[in-house]
Amino acid sequence: MLEKLARALAKREPLRANGTDALRIVDGRGDGFDDLEIEDFAGNWLVQTRGESFAEWLRDAKEPRSIYRKKLGDKTAPVWFSGEKVDAPFVVHENGVRYEIDFSAGYSQGIFLDQRDNRRALREMARGKTVLNCFAYTCAFGTSAALGGAATVNLDLSKHYLDWGRRNYALNNVDLAAHDFIFGDVANWLERFARKRRTFDIVILDPPTFSRNDKGRVFTIESGFAELVRAAAKLLAPSGTLFCSTNQRSLSPAAFRNLIFAGLDSPERWRVMHAPMPPDFRGEQYLKSFWLRR
Repeated sequence: MLEKLARALAKREPLRANGTDALRIVDGRGDGFDDLEIEDFAGNWLVQTRGESFAEWLRDAKEPRSIYRKKLGDKTAPVWFSGEKVDAPFVVHENGVRYEIDFSAGYSQGIFLDQRDNRRALREMARGKTVLNCFAYTCAFGTSAALGGAATVNLDLSKHYLDWGRRNYALNNVDLAAHDFIFGDVANWLERFARKRRTFDIVILDPPTFSRNDKGRVFTIESGFAELVRAAAKLLAPSGTLFCSTNQRSLSPAAFRNLIFAGLDSPERWRVMHAPMPPDFRGEQYLKSFWLRR
């Protein structure tokens, strides 16, 4: 097992050359493991399995500073397994960008590593643009856009995560006064922006697969994404760019693309580019991402 792990680590080594120390180092069957995913956060490993049993052989791995364990899909915080205990938030790097990670957090530790290449793409196109980052979470997309030279608006229904996002901006020496962090329901704010005739050059749509707003309204990808696209498209400036993404495993890329097109008045007027997952995600290609330009 340790030899197989060493091969997986060697395949990822080129990714570390660009100022990245947060990546998936084992991706299930893509690396020859039936029930194992490992993410490396600056030497602190988060190990996830689907079953109740755990890979005890990892005690003999020499590479990590610490190992934390968690069952896949569990919304509770990971549990310390071996090595150093990580009792406070710490910083990781992704293509030179700094992000705060917290192993005491629940469902996610602060960043979704499968969006790494999309964040880099956003940074590269952001100079001089205005960016609306919906469902901002810890504002990782917003941080990348701001570093690329954009004026950003981060929108989320959690003050806790928006505060986390502000810390990510500060970690990268971004002037907070030049950017907005708005607490509120995305659908409501899209309507408010439309009434004010406010437009953006780039709109980011990467919602959770299921959510409930403060008024009890339920959102799912299947039932709500087309309407979300319709509302976001109204806010785009001429030649604007729309980013749409979901990790809904039950949807194929074609089915998700159809949901996007259902929200566009004239789909044929849009140029669409599918964005693959980063190369360290060698197993199930569950993430569907599209960049659309009018």
